Amino acid sequence: MVWIYGRNSESLTLETRYDNDAADYVLIIRRPNQTPQTERFADSAVFRERLVVLERDLEAEHWAQVGPPVFLKDGWRIS
Repeated sequence: MVWIYGRNSESLTLETRYDNDAADYVLIIRRPNQTPQTERFADSAVFRERLVVLERDLEAEHWAQVGPPVFLKDGWRIS
């Protein structure tokens, strides 16, 4: 899934996916004028907690979600 956030004329995206080969949850943060930051989590609870903290941090930095999340056709756990 991809979430888009806006602040003034800037935009930021968060992408979440599941790496089936590595069995990791992946978070990719794309901030304006910065190299994308990738974080990997083996545990879903730790991954969810990271997302909660990140959402809180973005709100404190005055970022606002723009529209609904975009669902990626791939990138999630295959059972």
